[in-house]
Amino acid sequence: MQLQQQLRALLDQEVENLQSLLEILTREYDSLARSDVAALEQGTALKNQALSIQAGLASKRHHLLSTHLGGHSDKQLADYVAGSGDAALQAAFARLSELAEQCHDNNRSNGRLIAQKQAQTRGALDILRHTDSTGATYSHAGKTSADAKTGRSLGKA
Repeated sequence: MQLQQQLRALLDQEVENLQSLLEILTREYDSLARSDVAALEQGTALKNQALSIQAGLASKRHHLLSTHLGGHSDKQLADYVAGSGDAALQAAFARLSELAEQCHDNNRSNGRLIAQKQAQTRGALDILRHTDSTGATYSHAGKTSADAKTGRSLGKA
């Protein structure tokens, strides 16, 4: 029974930390959408802190499982929790899995938004530099032109 109590306590801590991380990722997305650099810097520090805490908690969980079960794989954890008969432990594990998936999805969305912002910035810089990294475009005559003189000017942007 000791293992169940220790594991439940660790899972509860991980759930609490992942809830905080999910909130941080949501605020990060909003900051990215608004291009709020100050909020992004603050959010990055909070995200790194939450990730460090999560890594420490996961390490403790792995050690606990290795000591008592001889391994720490996700399957071993899921099998142990499913067979434990402990409803609170099962609920904590289910919530942890759900939050981990949400954090993963939000982080992926943030990455896509960052990529979009980078592409927009690259496009603006290309206009300012009179270059075009997107390849050949069609001229008013309907033909492609690689001539640097036909690049878009800032006034045409």
